[in-house]
Amino acid sequence: MPSVQRKDIDNTSALITVTLTKDDLKPKIDAELKRVRNRASIKGFRQGHAPMDYVKRMFGTSIFSDTINQMLSEELYNYLRDSELNVLGQPLPTENQNRYSFKIDNMEEEYAVEYEIGFVPAYEVQGLDKKQVFERLTVSDLDTLAEQDLDNARRRMGNRTNPEDDIQERDILKIAARELDGDQPKAEGWETTMTVYVDTVSDEELRKAFLSRKKGDQIRFNARLIEMGDDDQKFRKYILNLPEDDHRVVGDWFEGTIEEVSRMEIAELNDEFYTKYFGGGVSNQDEAIDKLKGGIQGFYDIRSNALLMRDFQKRLLELNQIELPESFLKRWLGANNPELTTELIDAEYAAFAENLRWSLLRDRLKEHFEIEVTNDEIRAEYARKVRNYFQAQLPDDIIESSIDRLMQDEKDVENTVRDLETDKIFTAVRDLVTINDKAVPSEEFHQILDAITKKAEAEQNEDAELRESVA
Repeated sequence: MPSVQRKDIDNTSALITVTLTKDDLKPKIDAELKRVRNRASIKGFRQGHAPMDYVKRMFGTSIFSDTINQMLSEELYNYLRDSELNVLGQPLPTENQNRYSFKIDNMEEEYAVEYEIGFVPAYEVQGLDKKQVFERLTVSDLDTLAEQDLDNARRRMGNRTNPEDDIQERDILKIAARELDGDQPKAEGWETTMTVYVDTVSDEELRKAFLSRKKGDQIRFNARLIEMGDDDQKFRKYILNLPEDDHRVVGDWFEGTIEEVSRMEIAELNDEFYTKYFGGGVSNQDEAIDKLKGGIQGFYDIRSNALLMRDFQKRLLELNQIELPESFLKRWLGANNPELTTELIDAEYAAFAENLRWSLLRDRLKEHFEIEVTNDEIRAEYARKVRNYFQAQLPDDIIESSIDRLMQDEKDVENTVRDLETDKIFTAVRDLVTINDKAVPSEEFHQILDAITKKAEAEQNEDAELRESVA
């Protein structure tokens, strides 16, 4: 009978020796030789009547190789399955193997092959209790944001006018400008019509100068102070309106005439505005503010939950120090990806290991909470994506056909399922720990979010090649 022996190297790796005897191999090899003899078309012989010695000479080596490899694999994987080890990667034959003669007519009494495996020791998930306290960010200026959104909506829904008596913060100016040389127009200097959005002018003094003028007035100004002055390429393209292939040197000072002032007048808060903008369900300013606050709250909730999930991940990894077979994993990465150098594996391993730990912990949480994602949930998520993309009411048959088409992308379906699983894990963890809300101004919220996003992007790049190699 085949035998399998295990010798632990440490807590995370072991040597597995699979031994096959001549008596184990010979019946299977003889049966395969007979099968090939009966089915193979061998020139010069009627099918099934070729001499066995001839069949052995033609097919014996490959049959021996295939049979012993198949039996070794079956014994090894049956053992790993029955042992219930959480194996990482695939078993690797060790470098110090016994030397055998693989001749079908002169078989060894036994064949022993040694494999190295890496695995994760058993552990119970820690940190799923009320003693774990987390801070969840919320925004403190929700009312102000909703009022700003309503003001912006009224401006978008208003009528455009061209006032001639003043200039206001949100106006757009068209200025016929010509390049200056000192106090005088430059001979053959650059002339263009500049578009100026008053509220985005970067220099406060220049903005005040524009606000003190009206249509038809002249003004001298440093064009670099309008905006994008620090980015020469954008400044030349969007402020000076120079063609990309025009490399002439243009000065910063211009003189211009304000040819047009464009203003979007704010729409009245009436039934027409509420119907057009909200599509029903809103009939007064208070209801409009509440409606906008709901949308804004949803926007920040998504990001707050993402930050909270990141905190969950960090805390759970700290409390569950999953031991990994570093030596085995590095060898496995190199064996399966010859293009990866030892130096690259060493440089990226730490970040790779941290990502692997979270993947293992995530799978354990999924098992712990018995999380499953149904086909109906997958289709509902795709329906949500379709509606969000089109931002319109669509017939059910259009939505269903769109879902069917999108779900043909197996990789995208896999990612969608993973996202839904992560959402369920988040909800399950959240119910078991303590969450305290912390309200901060929206500006501070975005600063925190931007800093964490940049850090996350940098971390994702730290082991990019290793993750790609095992994806």
